[in-house]
Amino acid sequence: MLKILKLIFSASILLLSLTACSSRSVMPDAEEVKVSREAANKNCTEVGKITGTTSSIKGTREQALEDLIQTAANKGANYVMIKQYSTQGTAVTGIAYECP
Repeated sequence: MLKILKLIFSASILLLSLTACSSRSVMPDAEEVKVSREAANKNCTEVGKITGTTSSIKGTREQALEDLIQTAANKGANYVMIKQYSTQGTAVTGIAYECP
């Protein structure tokens, strides 16, 4: 009886570990986030205002934009409408959306 319980427990653990490895994230990857200055489609839901920054005063607009995109993806957004860049180009603000 004890052997059967151990076998069932081991099989359950194995099954759970296999299904956990095969699951796909429900949040978009940064590569899936579209960025534009155009307003989002009417079918999109606003996630909120977001900001991308660089960790250095010598940072570039591209680095700030990469951070903005990653922030959007972390919040589950897949579309960002750019609002403005800072005068130094080390920060960018936008509005994140989740679009179908």
